[in-house]
Amino acid sequence: MVEPFLPRRIFDYLGGKVLGQLDVLKLISVSLYKHVHDLKAGNVLFIGNSGTGKTTVMKAVNAFYDEHEEMERFRVMIIINANTLAAENEGEDRTLRLFKKIEAKIRALYGSDIDAATLGSYMENATVCIDEVDKISARISGKPNVEGISIQYALLTLLEGEKCNYSTEVFENGAPKRVDIPIDTSKMLFICGGAFEELFDQVYTQIVNRRDERRLKEISEVDRAADGSVSVRTCVRFTLKEYLKLSDLFVYGMMPQFISRFSSVAIFENLRKEDLKKIMITSDDSPLRYSRDYFRHMGITLQVTDKALDLIADEGMKNARIGARALREIYTGLIAPLEFDPFSSDKLRETDKGKTLVVDQGLVESYLTRLE
Repeated sequence: MVEPFLPRRIFDYLGGKVLGQLDVLKLISVSLYKHVHDLKAGNVLFIGNSGTGKTTVMKAVNAFYDEHEEMERFRVMIIINANTLAAENEGEDRTLRLFKKIEAKIRALYGSDIDAATLGSYMENATVCIDEVDKISARISGKPNVEGISIQYALLTLLEGEKCNYSTEVFENGAPKRVDIPIDTSKMLFICGGAFEELFDQVYTQIVNRRDERRLKEISEVDRAADGSVSVRTCVRFTLKEYLKLSDLFVYGMMPQFISRFSSVAIFENLRKEDLKKIMITSDDSPLRYSRDYFRHMGITLQVTDKALDLIADEGMKNARIGARALREIYTGLIAPLEFDPFSSDKLRETDKGKTLVVDQGLVESYLTRLE
C-alpha cells in the first residue's frame, strides 16, 4: 500500500502555495509527516526577515489540513503572536492561556456542545504557530527581558511533551459539567518563527572579528563585458543560512533548553527578483490581484507589462529586509492616483476587450523618479 502523505507529496502541495524557500518547505514537510503519523520531534523554528514568507508557510500548512479530508483530526491550528502569552496578572498561567486559545478555535470549528473526549483529542493533535518568537528573547537592546524569559519557560513545558490536565466546562446530557482533560502535548506540533533582526549582524561580526573558528569563504565570479571580454573576480558572500550555529541563538537570548526542543531550524532566504515577480502575479494576497478586482468593478481591465513588473521587483530587491512587503509599498504608491481617477489617465485605452488601463515601464519609471 502506498503511503498517502509521504513528505514528498506534502512538499508538492505546499510548493503550490508558497513561492521559493524550497529548503524550508522540505523541512516543514517532514515535520508534518511526523505530526500526522503520531511521531515525535517535529517542532520547527523559522528564522527569516519580514516578508520572506514565514506567515505564508503557516497559512499553507493550515490549508493542507483544511483541504484534505484525511487530515480532519489535525485541522485545529492557531497562529498567535508570542507576546500575547505575556501575563496580564501576577501569577497567571501562560500555558493555560494557550490552551484556552486552542479550545476557542475547536469550539469555533466544531460547536460549543463538544464532549470532553473529542475536545481532548482535537487539542492533542493541534498545530500551534507562534510568530515573533524572537521578541521573547532573554535580552532586548542589551537589557534583561524578564517577561521573555517567563514566556520561554512556559512554552518549554509544552515543547518538552509533558502531560497536562486542562480544566474546562463541557455539556453532558444537556447540562454544563466541569472536567479535567488529560492533554499529551508531545502530540502537538509547534512552529515558532521570528525575524531575529539583530542575528545577522551578530553572526557576521562574530566571524569577521575571528571570535571563533568560522571564516568567511571566498568565491570566484565570472563577469562578461558587453565587448565579450571575460574577467574573474574574488568576492565574499555571507548568508545566515550557511554560517548559523545553535550557540548564536543562545547568545541572542534564546534559552538552550528552549532551542533544543526544535528538531529543525528553517532559515528563510531573502526573495529573489523572480520570486517577487511571481508573488505579484500569482499570490492570493498580491496587491496586483486586489487592484485588478477593483478596476474590474469600474469596467476596466488592468494590464501590467512585464517590463513594469521587472522595475517593481528591482525596486523591491533594494528593500530585502522587508521582502515581499516592499512590493506592496511600491505598488500601492504607484497605483493610488489611477485608483482615484482612472478615466482621466492617458494610460486608459479602448481595445477590442473594452477599456484597458496599462501600467507600463514609463509609468513605473516616472513614479520611482518622484521618490528619489
